[in-house]
Amino acid sequence: MMSCARSRVAKWSVCCALLLGSAAVALALPPRLPSTAAAPSSSSSMSAMGGGAVSAGGVKIRSLKPVKETTPAFEIKHGPSLPVAKTWWCARTEFETDAEWTDELEFTTYVYVEKSAKHPEVMYRNTVTYVNLAKGRHLSDVFLHPDTLSRVGVPKFVAVIVKAGGRVVASESSASTANWWDRFSPVDGVLLHRGQTPFAVIDFDSYPCIKPSSAGR
Repeated sequence: MMSCARSRVAKWSVCCALLLGSAAVALALPPRLPSTAAAPSSSSSMSAMGGGAVSAGGVKIRSLKPVKETTPAFEIKHGPSLPVAKTWWCARTEFETDAEWTDELEFTTYVYVEKSAKHPEVMYRNTVTYVNLAKGRHLSDVFLHPDTLSRVGVPKFVAVIVKAGGRVVASESSASTANWWDRFSPVDGVLLHRGQTPFAVIDFDSYPCIKPSSAGR
């Protein structure tokens, strides 16, 4: 009887030792990840960090106003007397960018002049690209030459479309009809950006840098 009892106690001790050893091993090992979990890939990590080109961020048009400007007079010593200054028509856009830096913004402006006894209806178009825009407020404007203004009259509607990377990011129009500019065939080469006028050097720091049309060719 004593022999059987000792044998059972020995077996029970061995079992306890095995169970305790297994528990110790289990505690020492790190917990397993669920089978559905996956470590992030290097591409997703780069995307989250935002590596690559600077985003255009948000663009807000604060105002779009038609105004009239008189040809600026520059003093030239020993030059001929200046003629009477003429009047230009101008559409001025005040806008704001919220990214620290914006690589490029493309502004397309449409100007509609209705039919008159002098001239049939016409819609002029101008596209200009600005580069390296710092965060903050900026100005953009387009002009009709005084001679054009005398010939066709004062425009009735104006609209501006702003694109970044080919995507429309902002727009504004003086007319309530949506996309009215799609109804007309645009005429290019008449509506001028600021750099094509004598206003180019006036209030220079209020305007972003214009990308030359020949850039990249």
